[in-house]
Amino acid sequence: MVLRYHWGNVFSFLNLVSLVINEDIMNTSRAIRSLLVLFLVFGVHCTQQTTLKVLKPAEIDVGSINRIAILDFEGPPGTGSSIASIFTSKLFATNYFTLVERSELEKVLSEHALNMSGVIDVETAVEAGRLLGVQGVIVGNVISYSCEDQKHREKERKKIWTGEYERDEKGNIIYEKNLFGKKVKKKKYREKLVTVEVLDREATVALSFRLIDVETGQIVATRETAHSYQKSMKLGKGSLPPRKAILNRLTHQCVDDFVKMLAPHTITIKTEFARGNREVNKGIEFARNGLWDKAQKVWEAVVSKEPDNHQGWYNLGLAFEAQFDYESAEQAYNHAVDIKPKKLYMRALKRVRQAMLDEEKLQQQMERRKMESTGENYDE
Repeated sequence: MVLRYHWGNVFSFLNLVSLVINEDIMNTSRAIRSLLVLFLVFGVHCTQQTTLKVLKPAEIDVGSINRIAILDFEGPPGTGSSIASIFTSKLFATNYFTLVERSELEKVLSEHALNMSGVIDVETAVEAGRLLGVQGVIVGNVISYSCEDQKHREKERKKIWTGEYERDEKGNIIYEKNLFGKKVKKKKYREKLVTVEVLDREATVALSFRLIDVETGQIVATRETAHSYQKSMKLGKGSLPPRKAILNRLTHQCVDDFVKMLAPHTITIKTEFARGNREVNKGIEFARNGLWDKAQKVWEAVVSKEPDNHQGWYNLGLAFEAQFDYESAEQAYNHAVDIKPKKLYMRALKRVRQAMLDEEKLQQQMERRKMESTGENYDE
């Protein structure tokens, strides 16, 4: 379960905390109680969300290619081998392909004195694939791999306490009440235009790959992808992530794009519960703690007693969807939409129908691979 806050509420909350701290509350226990009240008040305004795992088929079908070797990408020193290792690990984790280990790959290529430095053409990749005993070889290029910093200055207005307090016409100090009703002196501020130095950090990783069928020499899959990072930070107001960490994260994002193209994968989606009566909300508590089977029973009881309870039907659909029972989820969402066509319900119905299509496509991919690995014919 994820709590979603509106940014306006976040800033309001932070301002309130700042007031509690800045007004110098002397009683420590009272200060703690005050902050706890803020957390409780702020928390009730959040919207409850949940996450669901959805299995997606490979974006393309690579046919009978099962055993794959990933050669070093061509790029700046130190990048090609690292990217190939990341790609190998991520593709292996899908359990969809058999991958040649990096140590085995290096040993075989070294024994046959096959030069893998520089640009690798299709013929060289096919030769390497035959030596390694694989059906497919992946080669790639590092198009961009950079992280640069720039500094600039900008003006901003700052409120500065003068060290004095506001006074009335008679020269008496003016008092005001703080958030908790305590009478405090009203501080006197002035605005000042100051120059601040800002650090801008920008990074880009762009990669391309080709999957080559060793038997035919044909390129069966190819893709180019890029991910970027840009963030600024006022000096002295925090720090930015290290360059190496940024580039590593962007590299992983690019490789994830490649893996999604070649193999079945899961994605995480965010959606919301529909709050209702006590029993409906009881089911939500079960679901929030991962007890979807118990939540399902609660919501089934709700819609059995109250057939027009759209919150119950919708949440029941979530329970089925979370347990990958898409047909039952579609039926439940249909009931919710028929009773009350809310956008939340209609999005869920559309989503689960797409999940059913994806499931069918995935089954076809798995069946085709099974048939082709045994030499049988596959008819769609």
